[in-house]
Amino acid sequence: MVCQGGERMSAEWELIEKAKTGDRNALNEIVAECWQPLYRFISFKTGNPEEAQDIAQETFYRAFRTLNAYQKTDALFSTWIGRIATNLITDLWRKKGRSPIMNDINEHLHELPGGENPAETIVNRETRETLVTLLTELPDEQRRVIELRILAGLPVKEVATAMDKSEAAIKMLQQRALKNLRAKLQDRGALEQK
Repeated sequence: MVCQGGERMSAEWELIEKAKTGDRNALNEIVAECWQPLYRFISFKTGNPEEAQDIAQETFYRAFRTLNAYQKTDALFSTWIGRIATNLITDLWRKKGRSPIMNDINEHLHELPGGENPAETIVNRETRETLVTLLTELPDEQRRVIELRILAGLPVKEVATAMDKSEAAIKMLQQRALKNLRAKLQDRGALEQK
């Protein structure tokens, strides 16, 4: 209900109003609905699951602490908490010099769940690292559209509101970003040329 678009905005607002009164069930429902997409977005941006969890928790803490200040607008609640998370990530980058943390995969091989193929896990992590690198090479607006639309799973309308652009502009930016990513992957030999 929360963190999704469309007709659900009025139901979302009712839930937020309940949460503003201290209704624990409403607060729990907001967390349950928003946690996964928010965590995925933060995890991608930080590259560190522990930091992502900490930032997600701090995001909800700050959102709930200032929930009474939240006003009904055309934007969804997830846009508001997404902005809080983005600010926390920016603060983290300032403290660390804005360089993503690169983990040595050898340090984590012992953590593989039983039955998982270590070679596939390594390839998946290398692919993720390649994509992270390629995303940083995209123009800022294209990178941000990919982060919000694909990684965070936000609807076009919400991304348009967050980026202060029309829905058509967001669709075009996404199309150009995916085309640029495909070309970069092909240039690096990570994707076959058509």
